[in-house]
Amino acid sequence: MQHGKVIANALRLLRKHEKNYLTHDLELAAIVHALKIWRHYLYGVHVDIFTYHKSLQYIFKQKELNLRQR
Repeated sequence: MQHGKVIANALRLLRKHEKNYLTHDLELAAIVHALKIWRHYLYGVHVDIFTYHKSLQYIFKQKELNLRQR
């Protein structure tokens, strides 16, 4: 968001193996996908990632992450 407005969107279809992922893993995959797309714009810039997904808000408080989350 820039000045309270969305400046970009990203969309892609799920792969066959991703259809079995848990919801919070899919949300993480979407964030990683977006960061990969726009990484050349993000180098050297402070970035804040906002999410309304409750399980992602607590990911840093989890004791152990699975390989997909790491």
